[in-house]
Amino acid sequence: MSLSSPSHVVDFLCDPGRGALRSFLVRQRWFAGKARGLETVAIEDWTILDAARPVLLLLLQLDGERYYVPVAVCPADQAAPADLIAGHEDRAIVDAHENPGFIRLLLEAMATHRELRARHGRFVCRSPGPAASGEDSEAVPRVIVRITAEQSNTSVVVDRTLILKSIRRPQPGVNPDVEILGFLASRTDFRHIPPLRGWIDYVDGQGNGATVAVLQGFVDNVGDGWRYALAGLDALCDALESPPVRESVSSPEDRIASLAAPLIRDVRTLGVVTGGLHAALSSDPQEPAFRPEPVTYEDVGRWCARIARELEEVAFDTTATGTALPPGLDMIRETLRGSGGRIDSAVGSVGVLGSARTHKIRVHGDYHLGQVLKTTDGFVVLDFEGEPARALEERTGKYPPVRDVAGMLRSLSYAVHTAAARRPVEKRAETLRRLVAWERLARHAFFEGYEAAIKDSPLRLVPASSEELARVCAVFELEKACYELRYELGNRPDWAPIPTDGILQLLESTRR
Repeated sequence: MSLSSPSHVVDFLCDPGRGALRSFLVRQRWFAGKARGLETVAIEDWTILDAARPVLLLLLQLDGERYYVPVAVCPADQAAPADLIAGHEDRAIVDAHENPGFIRLLLEAMATHRELRARHGRFVCRSPGPAASGEDSEAVPRVIVRITAEQSNTSVVVDRTLILKSIRRPQPGVNPDVEILGFLASRTDFRHIPPLRGWIDYVDGQGNGATVAVLQGFVDNVGDGWRYALAGLDALCDALESPPVRESVSSPEDRIASLAAPLIRDVRTLGVVTGGLHAALSSDPQEPAFRPEPVTYEDVGRWCARIARELEEVAFDTTATGTALPPGLDMIRETLRGSGGRIDSAVGSVGVLGSARTHKIRVHGDYHLGQVLKTTDGFVVLDFEGEPARALEERTGKYPPVRDVAGMLRSLSYAVHTAAARRPVEKRAETLRRLVAWERLARHAFFEGYEAAIKDSPLRLVPASSEELARVCAVFELEKACYELRYELGNRPDWAPIPTDGILQLLESTRR
């Protein structure tokens, strides 16, 4: 069987190449079923991007879940091992993401608003502006660099001007990244986001759409917020381990504040950007998907019930057992089992969101240091898809913006513990004690910047007092930390002490 035509490629993957395709899929970081394996592989639909090479866009059904996999055919001796799906004679089927022809054709399809007919549906390619003519389409990309950090999607940087992101598990409905970026760019003045350049939706025979690719402008940066924070904390640790340049009577915390002043200022700036984001997302009452809604007591009850479920799963789940469990887990469970009334009262602090007449809005939904880029003069917020494991309906719902705040504060805690763990074993305890002092200063700076910016919202989004805001935020931090603990126990047991420590500290705060 030749791989010279698109239909031959599909026939090959459906029969003699099916086993090789399955092996390729289970190796990918974006395949969500690695723990349970992969039983069934079927091609749901496909279209031709280039018949001559050929290059195809595939929609696969993997154990009943839809995945998007663009493929290309190339000479076998040019196939990179990591991209190789299957070989036949002197040709190879590969993942197409680092193929310049694939990238050029996809950019051209979005710029010219092409619709690619598939066997059962169609791939609709769009950009925010009017359709360009073929002569105005993109030139051949020169440098393509795949972003290696992603897990649930695949992104490539094109000539340091564009980023193309393939949504590996497209879900029915408008992709939140496309929806929110489009709203912020067209209906608000918030510009701490990458520009939206295009997107591709697959539309099935019944008219149901799902986004499979998003194109954004590349933003010059010095790294994402996670790497930037860790580098700053590493530098702080080095400075703290060196003798002071001159004698000082200041307290250890004053010395930390002095040495880490630039990093703390950056955290305050991140708070300002975050508050500005929430103010922008609450600014247009005319758009139904973004119209702010008053928090009701039904909302409060639903959120409290979900937080209580998170706590209950940590307290009474006996499936996580063994020598790898973090030493604080038993203490957490004992505290949760013996302090139900006090903890229920703390969770009830969420009720302030109702009594203070705050509003729920569209939020980021998966907000942490890895979701922002550090630029020369501030931060840019990325990836508005929300937590990829959650259903699209949940990811596009409206929530109190304090959930995003809690996510970022938990991320600061992760950075502190990660930085301490990078020091020599004999220095880790003392380093952690010092960095926890830095974390207190950073949290204060973040809240300060956030509260200053959130005042620009035309509606009340958070409680009026700083004390109430911190109290409500602590409840959502507790929810997030419980989620983190369950994730780490199932995926990275060595990281479980970080959320364990966070839960213990947050439970201790309920005693005050």
